[in-house]
Amino acid sequence: MQISCTRRQRQENNLYIISFVIFGVVSEDGVSVIIRYKLEITITAAIIILSALFFFVLSPLLDGIVLGIVFAYVARPIKTFFDGRLKRISTWIATLLIVLPIFMILGLGLIELGNKIVWAIRHKDELIAKLNVLSLDIGVPDFIQDQIHSALVNFTGSVLPFLSEMPVFEYTKIFGLMSVNIVISVVVCFYLLRDGKELVNRALAIVPAKRLNITIKFLSELDRILTAVYIGNAYTAIIVAIISLFVFILFDFPSVLALSALIFLAALIPLFTGWMVLAPLALYKYFTTGATEAIIFFIIASITIYAPPELLIRPYIIGTKSGIHPLLIILTFIGGGLVGGISGFFLAPMLLGMLIAAYRVYTTEKKHEKREKNLSN
Repeated sequence: MQISCTRRQRQENNLYIISFVIFGVVSEDGVSVIIRYKLEITITAAIIILSALFFFVLSPLLDGIVLGIVFAYVARPIKTFFDGRLKRISTWIATLLIVLPIFMILGLGLIELGNKIVWAIRHKDELIAKLNVLSLDIGVPDFIQDQIHSALVNFTGSVLPFLSEMPVFEYTKIFGLMSVNIVISVVVCFYLLRDGKELVNRALAIVPAKRLNITIKFLSELDRILTAVYIGNAYTAIIVAIISLFVFILFDFPSVLALSALIFLAALIPLFTGWMVLAPLALYKYFTTGATEAIIFFIIASITIYAPPELLIRPYIIGTKSGIHPLLIILTFIGGGLVGGISGFFLAPMLLGMLIAAYRVYTTEKKHEKREKNLSN
């Protein structure tokens, strides 16, 4: 028994010596590796923890940061245009020309919408009576009218009192955070327009030299995709909102500012402006003024509001420049908005752009390697 154990130990020693000679290293257990690289592991863990804390601290400002990035993409062509003439103030001009129209459209619309909500809270009984009269005038069946009436009573009896009884502190907190995010978005937009290139160059400085070329290709492709997506949607939404304001005034719609803000938000999502906004407004015209004016409104609104962006502007800018199918853009905007609110609405296309940019760079590099291999053979 002792002879066999000695022989086995001798064989293990021989394998140990052979592995050391061939591979130059001796296999270590996990504890030895941790002890050897304890400094590197500690630094990595500290960086991860500090990064997580940093993002946690900035999480209340995520909406403003993401909006600032979007505004910077949208304003960059304007800055490029003014760089040749007014380089010193081109960043200011570009920021104001993008931020002011958007905030005016949304701000005035939200103010008007807020006034309507306050009126509904104070006059809920009058609101229910008017809706009941309207349902009788348009000939809604009795069983549907009963369901609508019960739904309105439940809504006004639960949601509206809840809104009216919210503490002033909650309103102050909501509007205060919203105001801070608006200011942050403007600041982020301004500094990205002014120092964006320097920021990218500093980030590229820490990339290993052997990965620098492919990283630059990835960032260039990502920049091209996001530029097309954000510029196409933002410019389209601004143009559509301004045109819709005049159309709504022409047809004597109430709350034209709120409707223009709604058109602006709907126009950010491809293919949604037409059937989400114009069709309900045409039905409203049908029940209030008659079929003739409703048809005229729908035709004029389709020609001026729906057709130019959806058939001309958006397909050229987004489809041609980014090469992304509209279905993917629709799904990312809607899914991002449902998951992450305002920041998710604009952050989801960034993630989609990263995936598509990585895929395109990967396939391009593979084709290039295959071509070089064929040439060498």
